[in-house]
Amino acid sequence: MRPLTTFVIGLAGLALWATLLSLAGRTIGEQPAETFEIEDMPTEWAEAAPSDDPFAPAESGMQAPPEAETVPDADLPSNQPTGMPPAGAADQASPASSATDSLEVRPVSPEFFASPLNQAAGPLERIDPLQPPAEKTPERVRLVLLPRPESVEAGLIAFGSRNLKLSDITTTDRMRVCPTSKGGDWPCGMVARTQQRLFLRNRTIACDADSAEWEGTIEAHCRVGELDIARWLAENGWVEAPDGSPLGGLVEKARSERRGIFGDDQR
Repeated sequence: MRPLTTFVIGLAGLALWATLLSLAGRTIGEQPAETFEIEDMPTEWAEAAPSDDPFAPAESGMQAPPEAETVPDADLPSNQPTGMPPAGAADQASPASSATDSLEVRPVSPEFFASPLNQAAGPLERIDPLQPPAEKTPERVRLVLLPRPESVEAGLIAFGSRNLKLSDITTTDRMRVCPTSKGGDWPCGMVARTQQRLFLRNRTIACDADSAEWEGTIEAHCRVGELDIARWLAENGWVEAPDGSPLGGLVEKARSERRGIFGDDQR
């Protein structure tokens, strides 16, 4: 019974609350609207006619401010918005405009800048292919092997009745006598021939001669193994070199160092 009593009391309270709200709304709706008067109201407000549209602007004797005077678009630079006054004085042009106006316009001829595809096709021209560069054939030096050389003097070699002079040097006479630092003489020519004989040691030499058979005396470059005979004689001071010889520097060096025939007795 107790829960039922509580439920009934709740329903009665809700009904009473709804009745009070209904009476209050009816009382507010029946009250007449009151009119308020404003003292010292401006004349312009009093003359304004009321309008049914609350958002419509009131008509009055007030005039809208005059519109700002705009500058024609043609006189404005490209980056100046329409209707905005130009920056700076009106009678003074901007430096950028002055610099642009002073530049001359270079005429461009379309025929020089047209696409090559627009040009008329001419007759085809045959171009010969490039020839590969000719390979230079190295000059082959003919070497002749000469066995059992005999030293006649430094720079001169004999093969029986035939003689061979070494190129780029001057032979040293076997009878030559050279002075010593003490005021004496020594047989430098004989010593030079002996040094060449010891260097060759009766070995076969290779010379750039045309043939192994010749008559009289010829001149050639000769080697013993990998050593050039004339170069060895010049380095050790046993021969001299003519003007313009490639071995002249070696002879002068041997002379300054007092080697071979340019020094004292080598015996």
